[in-house]
Amino acid sequence: MCLRLCKSWWPAVCRSQPPGQYVVSEQDRPAGAVPEMPEPIPIVDLSRLSAGSADEFAKLQSAMENWSFFLVVGHRMEPSFLDGVMNVAREFFKLPIEERQKCSNVVNGEKVSMQGYGNNMVIAEDQVLDWGDKFNLLVEPESERILQPLANTTRFFQVPSF
Repeated sequence: MCLRLCKSWWPAVCRSQPPGQYVVSEQDRPAGAVPEMPEPIPIVDLSRLSAGSADEFAKLQSAMENWSFFLVVGHRMEPSFLDGVMNVAREFFKLPIEERQKCSNVVNGEKVSMQGYGNNMVIAEDQVLDWGDKFNLLVEPESERILQPLANTTRFFQVPSF
């Protein structure tokens, strides 16, 4: 899906080819078709974890070790709140790049923070980069939350009222 969408809009918006640092070389690409997922994405129920379920804890541990992500249910957040959060995120990423960069995760032009707007860190000059933007904000503990990058865009990061 993403590849199809990228191919359809890339030439019209940018240039005929993506920049080289985003292209995986032929020899490093997977051979053949991409295999089917061996099992469904793990689902972790927070209400069962809160109740002390050993089975649910084992499921969480397995998801973190084998998948690195999972779907959370039983969190008691209202669907309208979650919809509001998604809408705020969509509006932020629709902003021009200059506006999004006001929340940059680059501190003093050199140090990359884990919080804020940006891309993956570049570790090596020949590293193939992911084509994606990210916004990370630490929620807890509040004392470690860095809100300075958000100073110029507070309209996006206030608690929505639904």
